[in-house]
Amino acid sequence: MSHHQPRGPATPAEGHARDFEYIDRRDALEKWVREARQMLAGGMQARCCIDTEADSLHHFQEKLCLIQIAFDGRYALVDPLAIADVGPLIALLDECELWIHGADYDLTMLRKAYGWIPKTVRDTQIAARLVGHRKFGLAALVESVFGRNLSKASQKEDWSRRPLPETMLRYAVDDVRYLLPLADHLGEELRTQNRHEWFLQSCRSLQAGVAARSISPREDGWRMQGAGRLQPKGLALLKAFWEWRDSAASERDIPCFRVMSNKQMLDYAVEFEAGRRIAPPAGWRPRWKRDFSEVVAAIAASDPASWPARLRKARGRLSDEAREHVEKLCRFRDEQADRLGIEGSLLGSRATLEQVVASSTGIEELLPWQRDLLDTGLKNLPLNGGEQLQQ
Repeated sequence: MSHHQPRGPATPAEGHARDFEYIDRRDALEKWVREARQMLAGGMQARCCIDTEADSLHHFQEKLCLIQIAFDGRYALVDPLAIADVGPLIALLDECELWIHGADYDLTMLRKAYGWIPKTVRDTQIAARLVGHRKFGLAALVESVFGRNLSKASQKEDWSRRPLPETMLRYAVDDVRYLLPLADHLGEELRTQNRHEWFLQSCRSLQAGVAARSISPREDGWRMQGAGRLQPKGLALLKAFWEWRDSAASERDIPCFRVMSNKQMLDYAVEFEAGRRIAPPAGWRPRWKRDFSEVVAAIAASDPASWPARLRKARGRLSDEAREHVEKLCRFRDEQADRLGIEGSLLGSRATLEQVVASSTGIEELLPWQRDLLDTGLKNLPLNGGEQLQQ
């Protein structure tokens, strides 16, 4: 980072007039888009920043609740709960280079809501990590680069409430207010360090990953992380708890974790299959306690033949020789990362490097810039596909 601290945009003080527009009518959205198009026609650079807010901490079905936009110093908050069709806005954004911070979640929400993946996405979080920032949350970067403190007070609020209070609206605007100045600052650092091409490749990979990911709920979603250690008896209870929790959360329109967390369900399943008595949390409502006991009794009385089977992993485990190759490649990766002043995981996670070693096609998991930096380490590995596996 340069020693000179750049100036960011000014934030209106509390009580001062708004410098943003709240848009909750289709005609107002169309007017805003027309004005933006006029600015583009006048030669304005086609760059725009967006952010989104949802209500996953407060409701059973997560909804997109707000779209924040920064466009050449103009700020708008678009209400997707009031405007069903934001097509004019999407068409405009597809003509722009779209900057987002930590874009994965926002892109996923926009795809779920509108079936839309923006054409050109640039992620300031990726840029920050590639130039060596270890604290790469938006608030940390704004403080580091501009010396401004962003409020986090509304981070966990219910964004589906209407009307939204002024404090939440101002919080939402600040999530896009600094993005373009931050993008310019980080872009200069990327070019100075000859890493701009790394950035472009990484952003394209992010877009492709979100586009390829299934957004349909998994039928076996109850096979959560940690379930692999359970026997069929424990899996049967875990599945039954998962289904009951969905029903209870849906009925009260609350997030599933407010009924019972994944960890709680796993812990109960472990105790149950060990033959120990389990009881519902003391603070639960009486009906939930009854349901809990009925679910446990039903599984205890069920036919073991009906219990879910443990899943066997499709691929074999790495041979001792292959594990040694992975360790060598991880050490080489970390040496390269230390030299560059970035996190080792940016050059490839351990899981990715295991794929590289275990499969003749694993190298495709790495981006070209990652392959270039790991080239020497990769040349020293006998990448023999299946020969690296013990079946």
